[in-house]
Amino acid sequence: MFNYDVIVIGGGHNGLVAACYLASRGLKVGVFEASEFLGGMASTPELWGGFKVPVGAYVLSLFSRGLAEELGLFKAGLELIPKDPGMTVLLDNGRVASTWSSIDKTVEEIRRFSERDSKAYIEWSRFWGFATTVLDYIYLNPPMDIAEALDLALKAVRVSKITRTSSLIEDLQLALTAPATRLLDEFFESPEVKALLVEDAVVGELVGPSSPGSALVLAHHYMGDITGVRGQWAYVKGGMGRLSELLAERCRGLGVDIHLGSKVEEILVKDGSFAGVKVNGRVYRARFALSSVDVRVTLLELLKWDEAGIDKRLARRLRSLKSIGVSSKVIVALKELPRLRGAYSDYADRVFRSSTLTIDSVEYVEKAYREALAFGVSREPWISINTQSYLDPTVAPEGWHIISLFTQYTRYDSPGGWDEDSKENLADTVFGVLDKYFENFKAGVEKTLVLTPKDYERMFKAPGGHIFHISATLDQLWVNRPLPELSKYRTPVKGLYLCGSSTHPGGGVTGLPGYLAAKTLLEDIGFEKPRRGPLRFLLRILRGALR
Repeated sequence: MFNYDVIVIGGGHNGLVAACYLASRGLKVGVFEASEFLGGMASTPELWGGFKVPVGAYVLSLFSRGLAEELGLFKAGLELIPKDPGMTVLLDNGRVASTWSSIDKTVEEIRRFSERDSKAYIEWSRFWGFATTVLDYIYLNPPMDIAEALDLALKAVRVSKITRTSSLIEDLQLALTAPATRLLDEFFESPEVKALLVEDAVVGELVGPSSPGSALVLAHHYMGDITGVRGQWAYVKGGMGRLSELLAERCRGLGVDIHLGSKVEEILVKDGSFAGVKVNGRVYRARFALSSVDVRVTLLELLKWDEAGIDKRLARRLRSLKSIGVSSKVIVALKELPRLRGAYSDYADRVFRSSTLTIDSVEYVEKAYREALAFGVSREPWISINTQSYLDPTVAPEGWHIISLFTQYTRYDSPGGWDEDSKENLADTVFGVLDKYFENFKAGVEKTLVLTPKDYERMFKAPGGHIFHISATLDQLWVNRPLPELSKYRTPVKGLYLCGSSTHPGGGVTGLPGYLAAKTLLEDIGFEKPRRGPLRFLLRILRGALR
């Protein structure tokens, strides 16, 4: 006797998307989450009374607007607060630079530093408009294998010869493999403009601006459309965890059972097929399961892998996956916003309204990266300052502010081991960097929470403490994510699927791994037909190029 048609392991946003989508097709679904709150890395638990603490993700863009509409999230109450400007960098001598939702406004901003670069930014935007059209297709579908990719590439090249997409395709080829510095140097001359754009190329990864493939990381941050404006980022009103709460409400409305504090101890297999899970000593039976936890935890820890059809070669390849976490957060609560120094104070509204970066040059980021390679932790890390309470007072008690200080590079395998002393040292290092721009930032801080890759490993069962489960490097993307033989969401255990950030298209708050894994299951049982068409793909390329 089955308790459910489908069991979802893990109540992160991908697991909830999968559960919601499957339940909407009439399947009986149960979600099992080990912690007492939902959302995983996309959660804002009330760790301090009245505060929605952004323990992981803090801004939203990559979650597909079409998927949000299909799941009914806007009707359920999802409210977004766009950040405009979206990003601000603190340059030297009291100067700042910002990007805006309006291309025209950003062009005017860049003109302050370079007339040539203001014109180049228009071409830059056109290129990313084309690139994101291509990437939309790639990310909204299961990953293509080599034969499919080559076939479509050849068709695209033939089409490009009779259209004006040829140069854009050549640029896209470069963007998929090149260092971010190569792409930035090709388009721009001003160091200030390069500093403004470089952060998106390295966030979350142990790569520097000069690392091959970092331009591809840059591409991901131009894709989002959740606000209806391409590339615009937003806060979720009520905190990032509100997204997961709304997904859970939609799930429950569709009959999904959500079990909190319910740790899956073992995935049960019978005759090579999924049979159920053991949770807190009790067995729950189902025909199918989707796991949103890390692929290595799923297949090497929750399964008796050697009895479940996972051979030694696959186990070895799983253990070799790269996932060195490099991102930490210092989250602080204050009664008054910190005061900016000197001429920076003229831009206070920008600083607190946008994601503000302590990046005054590409070289600063490269130096921080190389320090992390040598010492485990950057002596002068770059920091992304996000003050959601400035735009959304619901995330903090009246009269208070909460600021998220995303910090990089802080390697999981730092020699300090991330004990309490090394975490305190990290906080002091962060405050020291901020004091170049603020008047004694630390003095106004009344609550502090430091989260390192070790904490992320412990809290979210993420080996290596990587915020994307496994690194988003070229060898671990698309058909190689997590491995070619696992890239279609299926596992060697019949009926067991993967739906977490370890799978295509990867990390970030997208919901797409959960959505695509759920669709794969529905296709396998005949509820939906597979979708993908090379002709439609080419038409979308052309529309994007000629837009």
